[in-house]
Amino acid sequence: MKKKIITALFFGLPLWTTAQNPFVQTWFTSDPAPMVAGDRMYVYTGHDEDGADFFWMQEWRVYSTTDMVNWTDHGSPLALESFSWADDRAWASQCIERNGKFYWYICAHSKLSKGMAIGVAVSDTPTGPFRDAIGKPLFENGSWDHIDPTVFIDDDGQAWLMWGNPQVYYLKLNEDMVSYSGELGRLAMTEEAFGSPSMKERVRGKQYKDSYVEGPWLTKRGGKYQLLYAAGGVPEHISYSTAPSPTGPWTYAGQIMPLSNTGSFTNHCGVADYKGHSYFFYHTGKLPKGGGFGRSVAVEEFKYNADGSFPTIMPTDEGVKPIATFNPYVRVEAETMAFSHGVKTEQNDQVGVYVTDIHNGDYIKLQNVDFGKEGPVRFTARVASGLRGGQIEVRLDSVRGQLLGSLEVPATGGWEQWRTISATLSRQSSLTPRDLYLVFTGRKGPKLFNFDWWQMEGGAYRVVEDGGTGPFKAIMKETTSLNAHTLFMPQDLSSFGPKKKLPVLVWGNGACTNSPWEHYKFLNEIASYGYLVVATGYIPMDDQPYNGPMSTTEQQIESIDWAVAQNNDPASPYYQKIDVKNICVAGMSCGGLQTLYNCADPRIRTLMICNSGLFKQTNRAQAVGGMPMPEKSKLNDIHSSIIYILGGKPDIAYENGMDDFHRISHVPACAVNLPVGHGGTYRQAHGGEFAVVARAWLDWQLKGDKKGARMFKGKNCDLLKRKDWTIETNKKFGTLK
Repeated sequence: MKKKIITALFFGLPLWTTAQNPFVQTWFTSDPAPMVAGDRMYVYTGHDEDGADFFWMQEWRVYSTTDMVNWTDHGSPLALESFSWADDRAWASQCIERNGKFYWYICAHSKLSKGMAIGVAVSDTPTGPFRDAIGKPLFENGSWDHIDPTVFIDDDGQAWLMWGNPQVYYLKLNEDMVSYSGELGRLAMTEEAFGSPSMKERVRGKQYKDSYVEGPWLTKRGGKYQLLYAAGGVPEHISYSTAPSPTGPWTYAGQIMPLSNTGSFTNHCGVADYKGHSYFFYHTGKLPKGGGFGRSVAVEEFKYNADGSFPTIMPTDEGVKPIATFNPYVRVEAETMAFSHGVKTEQNDQVGVYVTDIHNGDYIKLQNVDFGKEGPVRFTARVASGLRGGQIEVRLDSVRGQLLGSLEVPATGGWEQWRTISATLSRQSSLTPRDLYLVFTGRKGPKLFNFDWWQMEGGAYRVVEDGGTGPFKAIMKETTSLNAHTLFMPQDLSSFGPKKKLPVLVWGNGACTNSPWEHYKFLNEIASYGYLVVATGYIPMDDQPYNGPMSTTEQQIESIDWAVAQNNDPASPYYQKIDVKNICVAGMSCGGLQTLYNCADPRIRTLMICNSGLFKQTNRAQAVGGMPMPEKSKLNDIHSSIIYILGGKPDIAYENGMDDFHRISHVPACAVNLPVGHGGTYRQAHGGEFAVVARAWLDWQLKGDKKGARMFKGKNCDLLKRKDWTIETNKKFGTLK
């Protein structure tokens, strides 16, 4: 044990890195109120200010989870400023859903009555925005004991609101949840009901079993009402009483959480069932610099006794076990975490909640992460840094565990000047669910950066020919968001965004092959010059021919749909990075036929037909089974510029391709030939001559590049300066700028 302590101190790590309680570490939180809505567990909390010497509380916060260990911080959708009548003491609260709306009952000091008052806010979602439902307190009379509301909707639809210290008050809420019927009620505070009578009725010197203090929580199980509450005085434990009706008579049932070393002299509880499990929420003072005025919410799983009564529940540092795995292949808010060290969260109108106060050695942990069979290959994060940046190390199992990769965070020009940056991860196959650590490193001392969200991408990947010869080293990869397609793109997407987007090349393969195994060098080379290439079919991990079902014409349309969706999806690492107004659809041989079949799609900016052309009636028998076979009239559907890149007379597609070209007069068209035959130069280093010419066409048509235009325009165009190339153009070609 001594050795472990010395090791932890040496590395500057907290001794409680394996703990899950308290389950929020970024802020002091208190008075947890759980609520299940949809498929999520929400917990509404108070917020103790750092360094407070009393319950100086200004706001309420919300957290949620789907697995009980990884919690998302939804910030503070409700504060004293939300209520025009409140001026201090944002104490315990509870939220409940009814008829599609969420009602959040709070207590706060009223500037009207100068006492504590009960208020209610309402929202259409569990996380807000919330507004004061009635513009005034729901109940106040100047007394100081109107605190800690609990709300419950009975089986018959009647809603009950209870609160109070040291007296329990109650109201029968109307169905609108923001008004009540009848007079203010008071529970009989007797020894039989709560283990002792009210303070003024107690006999001096008599030992009582227990005593109600504050923090009621009303629930029901097996037809019996249960009222849980903080009990015993200072320090507090948790006890409960039962009754056949919310109004009583109540009978003391015993302690649930006895006094123990929680580090807080108060306690406050809530219970909820979720996905077949029962959970008990409470608070402690166990965070560093925590205590009675710096509390933190915690949770334990428990099982009711056979008769529906509560067992004894003891606080633990370990907390609860995960009830589901965590998916890293969707956008994950950085403020989602199972545990953290050193960081805080803030929020603004631009991005919502984000992680801040990041320093060297801080980290975020996520538990029970399901990486799938192939494992992650890419890590993308949205970050901002005013001065110096740092790194995000992606590790398994611990802060010094296996390193999958590291994301370099640059200075972005401001603490809220956000950039989306990606890094390649080392491939790890057959990973079982593991804990994921995002460890922050950089200069010691100063704040490094802010952190908004992250996402992993799975599937196989391969770096081809050192990433290509272009300025953006490329990667060939699969993506879980688009089945049976292969992506070629720059490895680092940080240079791309709303002002500099990636034009798109959609590619179909020769022989209707459902893998770009013959063309990957060609496509990778194009991607290295700042293109997103979406190729039909499965990723080729070696040079072996693909052996499987043929591709379909629909896969090219799927490619376009995917690119558009990813560019518009804030949860995508490609968000606002794809130039969906500049899309070229292209293909070789059968892929060229697929391209012509899809040529009418209005999203296409230009077409590139390689070693291909529509069959004439006289040679249709030469087609391979499964190829699309549109008539020559299909050429009339072309609405964009088009280039035919052919292998000269040795190319078996030469006759068809040149016939196509000579029939096209309504759009700009050209045909270029290099006498290398049907196989082109795709498999040569960096795609050979075909890659050079194809990229020039794309640079001109999709990027407006004048150098690319010089490859094709004029009697002495650059293409004719290259060995053995020839070019023909139609009359419309001269209209291209």
